[in-house]
Amino acid sequence: MMTPFEAYKLFLAVKMHFTQPNYDFFKYNGKVNAQLDAFNRRRDKYHFAKLAKHKDALGYLVAQYSTGNFTGWAGDLFTEECERIYTQYLARHQSITYNFQSDLGKLEEGFVSKFKVKDGQHPEALVMFRRGNISIETFTILNNHLNFFQLWDTRIDDTVLWPSIRERCLKYRPFIHYDKVRIKSIIRSLLS
Repeated sequence: MMTPFEAYKLFLAVKMHFTQPNYDFFKYNGKVNAQLDAFNRRRDKYHFAKLAKHKDALGYLVAQYSTGNFTGWAGDLFTEECERIYTQYLARHQSITYNFQSDLGKLEEGFVSKFKVKDGQHPEALVMFRRGNISIETFTILNNHLNFFQLWDTRIDDTVLWPSIRERCLKYRPFIHYDKVRIKSIIRSLLS
């Protein structure tokens, strides 16, 4: 069982991972500079006590930050919306291969053309991701195997939305666990 102070440190580590370009949760093993006396002076300690009791505190935090909409304030952690986001996150992770195949079905017709940047505009695959037609997991896994983010960086003219989406996906990638051999086989069969 985690203490409220440990939950606070976990909260800070995940927050820094998703918001600070130079902090990597995995590289630093989730370690942050946090002092117990400073934590004890906080008025919002009870939020961290509640987080400490959560059965999957890390997953809960990652689910919130992976949406790109979480404010980062501990008081916003336990809303109905956050619970819904976590439930959806769990569902997507428990059936990641099935969801990946389902999302690929939406991309299948004209697959390669959906990733082409025309006149500096967002490619169709990015538009589909933004609309919620394909999940962040599918989008991130596809990039992990096809490495299209690098090309998009040089061709997409947008300097606000695309870079923030790219960064969020890259920061989220280490938290996604899947059968790489199976996924590679699915992608290969689509491209052949």
